[in-house]
Amino acid sequence: MTDELVVERSGTPGDPEHGVRLEVAAFGPWQTNAYLVWDGRSTDALVLDPGMGAAEPLIQQVAANGLRLHLIANSHGHIDHIFDNGPLMRASGAPLAIHPDDAYRLDGSNNYGFEVESSTATQDLLEGEQLRIGDLVFDILHTPGHSEGSVCLYEERRSLLLSGDVLFAGSYGRTDLPGGDDEQMVASLARLAREISPAVRVLPGHGGETTLGRELPWLLRIAEAGRLLIPG
Repeated sequence: MTDELVVERSGTPGDPEHGVRLEVAAFGPWQTNAYLVWDGRSTDALVLDPGMGAAEPLIQQVAANGLRLHLIANSHGHIDHIFDNGPLMRASGAPLAIHPDDAYRLDGSNNYGFEVESSTATQDLLEGEQLRIGDLVFDILHTPGHSEGSVCLYEERRSLLLSGDVLFAGSYGRTDLPGGDDEQMVASLARLAREISPAVRVLPGHGGETTLGRELPWLLRIAEAGRLLIPG
């Protein structure tokens, strides 16, 4: 996560609200977004979804910002989001968290011919619980459909949703991969449309950020139809 790779950074050191600080870059052949998130006051930081090749740049950015990696989290267990779990855990000493329904995916097996170091989560990302990183408090939303254990992390006070591969700018996550389910995806998208404020920033697992309000028209159409439709 060199200066060339950082595509978004928010917050200023003098912000009295200690607003969210984040750095994001895309890694590997799938261009998976890895997020480094902290509150601007505490040294505790979160990494979400360290993809292929992300570990070393992330460690460099943790050090450059004077942070301590408090937790590594996976929005779900697909290979492109967990690839560098092992190297990052080893380099930082930070624990790993994932929803238990996707924990079986951490064994490193894959259909792409890559050697992926296996990893073991010691913390569950469970619906209704919260993840605290300094002053940041993320509600854990279990949003299956792309995979059985897909989750979103929602910081309501900071109007921030880390959506993994559930919701993208202009689209939603695939349901034709192992663990995908159309009906569950419809329910998850309808839940986001119903529960999340339109003003909330959405930071997805791939591509650029959006807002819930920008995606709301097609989300509501899917919720009303009760089936997946082409967004737009």
